[in-house]
Amino acid sequence: VFTSSGGVYEGLDGETVDESSPTLDPKENPRQGRLIYAEHETTAVGGCVLRLAGLYTLERGAHNYWLERCQESGIQGREDGIVNLLHYDDAALACLHALKVGPDVNSKQIYLISDGNPTTRGGICRSAVKNERYVGFEVPSFLGKEGDLRGKVYDGSKSNEALQWKPMYPSFDEFMSKMQ
Repeated sequence: VFTSSGGVYEGLDGETVDESSPTLDPKENPRQGRLIYAEHETTAVGGCVLRLAGLYTLERGAHNYWLERCQESGIQGREDGIVNLLHYDDAALACLHALKVGPDVNSKQIYLISDGNPTTRGGICRSAVKNERYVGFEVPSFLGKEGDLRGKVYDGSKSNEALQWKPMYPSFDEFMSKMQ
């Protein structure tokens, strides 16, 4: 099992991507290209790839960086920019499920793993400040412009079914609202 990133997908402006969606050109996008090449190596020897959404815990992830470090400078990107998320524990469980279903199911497969509830940059910040850990933090300003691309929506429903997996934390907002 190789863990990669959903950031390798081409879809950019509110498009929905799934396991079969085109990826970025690895030569034109060297950062994502390294992952794409590693994915090819993994599947070539019978392994499987889990393309993960943005990972978080209570104190790790975009929300923490944005709230603690971007108060003065602002956040790059549009407030309504789409972000797909996944709790670290859910990522680990998806890996375990990939191992559990075994090579008859997952050999040479690519899966897309997220909580299935994309949010926005602004939504992430508003959800985080519901948690007592971030009480008193202000939502920073967003520096993106109307014409900037919004991002993509992950549809990992085929992966969830194949791996017989579902997230423990069905959304970032629910996690932040309940976790203390």
